[in-house]
Amino acid sequence: MEDRIEKWRMILGEKADPDQDVRLNKELKAMDRVLDALYDSERKKGLGKSSPNVNRWLGDIRRYFPTSMVQLMQKDALERLQLDQMLLEPELLESVEADVELVGTLLSLKNVVPEKTKETARIVVRKVVEALEKKLRHPMRQALHGSLNRSMHNRRPKFKDINWQRTIQLNLKHYQPSLKAIIPEQLRGYGRQSRQLSEVMLW
Repeated sequence: MEDRIEKWRMILGEKADPDQDVRLNKELKAMDRVLDALYDSERKKGLGKSSPNVNRWLGDIRRYFPTSMVQLMQKDALERLQLDQMLLEPELLESVEADVELVGTLLSLKNVVPEKTKETARIVVRKVVEALEKKLRHPMRQALHGSLNRSMHNRRPKFKDINWQRTIQLNLKHYQPSLKAIIPEQLRGYGRQSRQLSEVMLW
């Protein structure tokens, strides 16, 4: 029951408990301050406009929340508090959790990003692009070339599709002692699923 009350207190914020009847431990109090700075910003003047305050807040949200929440809170901070300096100063930009939406915002601000920040911005964009490439490489390759289907069999497989265990079993009788090798007369391989994509468009 106590845990449930604490959760509701964290969701509703400090204004829901003006007399501080709900006792929060040290970590929950720290998380509450981080949330209040963003979501109760009208009453408390939020993070202010100073870089140290923003930098400290960025470090706090990374300490207390998972990456998906950090990205959402950063987006909310940009929209609610108009903290464009998060993206205009290299030391702050280095503290930001990079994602696709952040890259989109950076691109929209490309004409006002100061020279000292541009290299950091490029690193952030490169980091997101590489992560996306890594995530998409395998499914794209499967979609374009078809993936192995181990329930299907192929008597004339390509080299990369050969089922070596089955091929060796079938050709043990063709072992050549003088060569100390098996000369395979039958190959067995896996089939491939039909291609899922015939065209890929990039823009």
